[in-house]
Amino acid sequence: MIKYIATPFFLLLFLYLRTTLGYSIKLYKKNSDFTCDFSNSTSKLLITNGFIEENVIKCLETYNHAETLVFSNSRLKTIPKYLNILNRLINLDLSHNEISTVSFNASEQICKKLKQLHLDNNDIHVIRPGNLDCLESLEKLSLANNNLKVIENGTFNVKLKALDYIHLVRNNLTSVDSSLVSKLLLSKETHAIVNASFNSISTMINSINITIENFSHLTDIGVVLTHNNITTVDVDYYFKMFNLTHPYPQFLQLWNCGIDARFNPFICDCALFPLASGLRKFYTMDPDNPVFSITCGSPRSLEGMMVRKVQADQFNCSVTQDCPDSCTCTKSIAIGLVTVDCRGQYLADDLPLTCPVADNIHINIKSDNLIHLTLRAFLYNVSIFDVSQCAVADIDPTIVKALEGKINTSIYFNDNNLENIPKTFEKFNFSEGQVLTIDGNPFNCDCHTLWMKQWLLSNKNHIYHQDKIICENGPGKGKPMVEVPDSKYVCQTSLTFADILFITVGSLLTFVILVSVTVCKINSIHVFMISHFDICRYCFRKRKHRRLRYDIFIPHSCEDDDIINDIVNNLEHHDPPYKVCIGERNFAPCKTISENILVAIDLVIRVYSSSQTSF
Repeated sequence: MIKYIATPFFLLLFLYLRTTLGYSIKLYKKNSDFTCDFSNSTSKLLITNGFIEENVIKCLETYNHAETLVFSNSRLKTIPKYLNILNRLINLDLSHNEISTVSFNASEQICKKLKQLHLDNNDIHVIRPGNLDCLESLEKLSLANNNLKVIENGTFNVKLKALDYIHLVRNNLTSVDSSLVSKLLLSKETHAIVNASFNSISTMINSINITIENFSHLTDIGVVLTHNNITTVDVDYYFKMFNLTHPYPQFLQLWNCGIDARFNPFICDCALFPLASGLRKFYTMDPDNPVFSITCGSPRSLEGMMVRKVQADQFNCSVTQDCPDSCTCTKSIAIGLVTVDCRGQYLADDLPLTCPVADNIHINIKSDNLIHLTLRAFLYNVSIFDVSQCAVADIDPTIVKALEGKINTSIYFNDNNLENIPKTFEKFNFSEGQVLTIDGNPFNCDCHTLWMKQWLLSNKNHIYHQDKIICENGPGKGKPMVEVPDSKYVCQTSLTFADILFITVGSLLTFVILVSVTVCKINSIHVFMISHFDICRYCFRKRKHRRLRYDIFIPHSCEDDDIINDIVNNLEHHDPPYKVCIGERNFAPCKTISENILVAIDLVIRVYSSSQTSF
């Protein structure tokens, strides 16, 4: 019984809806997908699967008074000319088709009346000037989910004077042009929204040269650029582009304008620092403006943080010029700081020869290859010099001049191979807040490092971890240097093999030289010793006596016999005695006087000729 009553009920309901609401319910037949539905209450005509033009035209003619047409899923390639049938058309939705070219040349009848145009989910790649010029009443244009890559300059010209909403979501645009809001040139009371989210936009172009003078406090422009590829904003470039010379008063003209650039991969480096400074400065003017909520996409340490809240010293960027090999150099533009990070792969045995130019430099090297610290020009600008945990064994004494006297600087020499440090550090001029660490080195505590103990005690506020500055060698081995008594700082002499070799070779050379001189000058030495010091006369005389007959030959006149006899007597009785040759007593017989004199003289000369001395 209920079954029979229900059927007339639904039939009456269908007739009521058909007559009062004017809505046609299409009962799909098998193998028939075409739909032509019209609503009298909204004057909306819905056509789907209109693959057969004859069916579509018939539907349009039947409902030619429709003000809204939704014509979808019909594989349309262009905007059909037969849309002229709808002489009251205001809203046109051609979404979900295959339209690749936007042109209303074939449907000029509807141009002046059309207020909304939806071309979503088509295959439109380019929009060119003239494609939309006839739509002088168009208020809303939607081109979402196309393959739109280019909107040529002049497309949105002043002829589209009523356009206030452009929907460009999910396309392939790489830039947004000021021509999208070109009617700014006509009125300072413009209201417009451009939604270009979910594209590949990375920059803005001002092809029609809009400047700040084209805005007023009544200008209401909103640009949505969320989920794009914007990584940075060159503030100086855009200031120049829009002729912004006095940002604070001129920004008042943009009071009702806003750019929503959230959810972009902003790189919070030194290039973005000016934007961050501006956002912090103007935040209180309009805290609800979404531009103040943009966040960092990188580096990882700042990911998700609001740009305006990032500290100034965190805006860093990479520097390649003069950056040492195997090092990473970054610059913090806000504080003029360059950080040189050489941890890991540094291969040189000395400090880098070059470094990026900056007033403030941080150097960090961790390498077992670093052995020497040689003076470099950039050390005069370091505020952190960290060469700890290396293999440093030698420090250039002149390095003190570059490192001393800087307020709030830190120098880390700890955990190296230093047995001592240059004595030039004894007069190191520590400034306020300056820190030095040298612990963890194998220091020798001997007479050469006694000065270090007094130096450490005098600079407790600057030289940290003094309890860990341990004597590795010497009488105070194993104890902190400051705790070892002064008397323990002694030097123990120990000759090395090189020392022994040097002494041996030197002694041998000296001996050879002395022997050579003695042999060459023996007679001169004898005479000198005998004549000046009366040394070993007997030894010399005895040795000579064994080889020669006479020591002295005295030629004389017979008139002087008495005097000569006295002289001979004294000489022959001298200690040691001299052998004297005189003519009358010692001349050989049978020889002339001349021959005997020559023999006597020859015997004497052979003794003393080399000494050139006469008695």
